[in-house]
Amino acid sequence: MFCFQCEQTSKGTGCTDFAVCGKTEATAILQDLLVHAAKGIAQYAHRARRFGAQDAELDRFLLEALFVTVTNVNFDDAAIEQTIRRAITLRERAKILFQNAATTAGQPAEAIRGPATWTPARTTEALVAQGDAVSSLTRRKGRFGILLGILPE
Repeated sequence: MFCFQCEQTSKGTGCTDFAVCGKTEATAILQDLLVHAAKGIAQYAHRARRFGAQDAELDRFLLEALFVTVTNVNFDDAAIEQTIRRAITLRERAKILFQNAATTAGQPAEAIRGPATWTPARTTEALVAQGDAVSSLTRRKGRFGILLGILPE
């Protein structure tokens, strides 16, 4: 387990053996996965804004999703999963917003990769497995680990 999503983290550096707040490893991973899904929405919404297009529902959802992840208000895995699945629906809406805005501006809609193309697994258990790939710990061990000097290049 690795979680540093709140002010209660062990020694201010993150919980690694247990969560001080009582959060489970699966919940921490699902919260990380929700952030990943929110990034996909933001990738499209940001580009749409460059063309002057925006959608208040997308903006509101991003704030709500981040609230679920940065505070200890929701340890309900089923509710987090539901929010992840809603994110995918809204990501498609953001994609259409971006594509239409680009077309209206007479510009090609660039292809976007990363969180914008992620497909969620069908079950909670499989989501947790997927989420592990984008979890804070995995990212910390990856390129961020190199940048932070945790891992050699």
